[in-house]
Amino acid sequence: MLNKLSAQLWSVQDYTSKDFFGTLEEISKMGYTGVEFAGYKDILAKDMDKKLKEVNLIALSAHVGINSLKENLDAELEYLNTLGAKYIVCPHAEINTVESAMKHAELFNKIGEQSAKAGLIFAYHNHAHEFKMDDGQYPLEVLFNNVDLRYVKQQPDVFWVAYAGLDVNEYMKKNISRCPVIHLKQLENNETKRNVDAGSGIIDFKYLINLSPDADYVYEQEEFVGTSLDNMKKSFKDIMNR
Repeated sequence: MLNKLSAQLWSVQDYTSKDFFGTLEEISKMGYTGVEFAGYKDILAKDMDKKLKEVNLIALSAHVGINSLKENLDAELEYLNTLGAKYIVCPHAEINTVESAMKHAELFNKIGEQSAKAGLIFAYHNHAHEFKMDDGQYPLEVLFNNVDLRYVKQQPDVFWVAYAGLDVNEYMKKNISRCPVIHLKQLENNETKRNVDAGSGIIDFKYLINLSPDADYVYEQEEFVGTSLDNMKKSFKDIMNR
């Protein structure tokens, strides 16, 4: 059973776009202990830090686009250090061939080393396209076979692992050592491939939590029945009561 769970704020972007701080308050009331950012809506780091402390949330991590990682890394690291964050995560990259995987491995090693020097852990968040075979290999595995694992970790999104047709449990057993932070996101089934609330799909979150109880877990949802806040609340209860 988990005693802490963070919310990926992309899940409630319809609310953060209107009232960022008010949404943080709602997330905290649900019981989430932290958040993973997907943008800051031009809020200064010191003001964000103040609000997080006020509502008793930690800044676990942030998804930072690859262009900003390449062009504004120092500023991104400074912002996250002000918040006391643990991870800086690349949420997407065009890693769909062996060649592109090799190029990104070189880039990620540099980003990861610089992040480590600033006291943060750099990770890559997968989707499904990295699991399309190229030259008999998964580009994602080519990437991780060629990065320095001291500096580059994986934030597996288990929805996309399942969506790509892999066995999530087997995949995570094999690769758990490189996955200190894990995205919990639920797949309804292999036919609809819809994203649903935590308790309404086929991925066994309890198994994953038991497999790696010391990892940091982030819950994300992108499709909803009702409001995004209602679904985030419902899913929190389901995950924490497993």
